Amino acid sequence: MTAPEDTLSLEIVARGVPLVDDRLLLELTNDLHTANDLARAGAREGFFARLLGRATGRDRIRERTVRDRMLSTQKLTLRWLTHLSERMTVTDLVVAEVSEEVHDAKKRIERVETSTQWSADAIGELGAVLARLASDTGRFLSDHERRLAALEARTAMDAAARRWRHPRPDPGLPWLVGAVLLAREVASGPAGTYAFSGGEALMQRQLTERMLQDPPVPWFEGVKSLPAMLTTAVRDLPGENHRLMVAELLGLGVADELSDAAGPLTSALARAAELAVEGAEADEAARAALRDSSGSGDLFLPSSLSVEQLVRRIVAEQFAEARQRRIRLRKLAESDDGGQGGAGRE
Repeated sequence: MTAPEDTLSLEIVARGVPLVDDRLLLELTNDLHTANDLARAGAREGFFARLLGRATGRDRIRERTVRDRMLSTQKLTLRWLTHLSERMTVTDLVVAEVSEEVHDAKKRIERVETSTQWSADAIGELGAVLARLASDTGRFLSDHERRLAALEARTAMDAAARRWRHPRPDPGLPWLVGAVLLAREVASGPAGTYAFSGGEALMQRQLTERMLQDPPVPWFEGVKSLPAMLTTAVRDLPGENHRLMVAELLGLGVADELSDAAGPLTSALARAAELAVEGAEADEAARAALRDSSGSGDLFLPSSLSVEQLVRRIVAEQFAEARQRRIRLRKLAESDDGGQGGAGRE
């Protein structure tokens, strides 16, 4: 690893890369699952393992260490979430998904009292902060709100496209990565919410036209090999940390239910970046990722694409994934006791 890579600043990257705060917020769900897994692991220990742990004091030390670390993490998380609520740099889709996870964690705590889980008070505080975020980042669209929602969607899309063309600071992302992250940001925000209410064709068309008409660098001519494009994207990422960041922004490291709706091109890019981090050469990583991600029907990835085909594919995949994630949230809300939605629950 090179010296500049060791000094990669998350704060600097976060100002230039879309969706960094979204992915950090999703990381909170991993903390919740870790706490629950630790509790379950303790419960699965055999009789003599538990007896030995009590006799040696191992259990008390382990529980105190885990509890102290979790409490420290809770305080930092609450501080950061409060900062997010002031900056408004997260999308309504991710806020809703994380709110659902916090709601589930709260129900688990109510069912079983264990010192290795996050405390009920802290979970309540997390839920309250997330509820404030949810109220600011998303809302239910009734008929009389649609016109305002369409305007909000276009404004958010314009802002995202402007940052894509003129990032400050410039994170040095290859054009393919930047295009995918732009479409992902737009689909996860107000434009995606409006699309989910019935305006998807319009939102996809408007974003595609913006991307084709005014890119940050000129698009290529004719058609281009998809393996070559993936190879270039992985190779041109500044370093290992950037490759890992891109893979995680596209779904690596989050729960399957939050990432299994990704399209084949998105999955291939994430997988290629992950394989490169693991030591594969860029061209090998690209070929292996395409083999893993391509399939039949909607999962088929052609060997080459024109610019228009590529951009339409990028936009369609991100809106389709966001739509599936919103459908999942709606089903969870409908199945929950009382029919209360996850984003606004306390």
